[in-house]
Amino acid sequence: MQYTRWGIMIEANPTKPLVKGGRNVRTKRILLFIASLIIIGAVGYALTDRFGHHPGELSPSVEEGGLARGFILRTLDGGEASLEAYRGKAVVVVNFWATWCPPCRAEIPDLVDFYKAHEKDGVVILAVNLREPESQVRDFARSAGMVFPVLLDLSGDVANVYKVEAIPTTVVVDKSGVIRSRIVGATSREELESIVKPLL
Repeated sequence: MQYTRWGIMIEANPTKPLVKGGRNVRTKRILLFIASLIIIGAVGYALTDRFGHHPGELSPSVEEGGLARGFILRTLDGGEASLEAYRGKAVVVVNFWATWCPPCRAEIPDLVDFYKAHEKDGVVILAVNLREPESQVRDFARSAGMVFPVLLDLSGDVANVYKVEAIPTTVVVDKSGVIRSRIVGATSREELESIVKPLL
């Protein structure tokens, strides 16, 4: 069968009926595709919810009340220290410092005394040195009796992430990984006692 439309000859196959409702078929296919995407998204969220970020869990932060951002730094003894490794195990006092900083040097005896008094209670001090040569830090740490882990932030990246604008800066992280206090300037054993003891 032939018919003409706009002057063009078109031949129709009489054994193959014309499809009706083509628009409805396309609409159904689009809706099915969208439904599939929704299902895939829901499954992905469930997997993330189970194996990653839990509902109600705080988002990583560097402010008080937020979940402390994790970091891994090399230590003076040649190993590595990870903040997240202490989650669920210890209260962590992260102290950003440098050997050239007078207030940093002044607070170290108090940090040492505090650590010795509470190490058995599950308290860890991570002394994060900023951008100084390893040999210089090692000599100073040895002479100052720094018996806790001394970490090397050679690039200053961790300090930048934690928005350290002045040193010393001390961040207290509880056993669940939440930041409970930020102290800018020299701290003391008494101040740390008042902050940390309720968290033990």
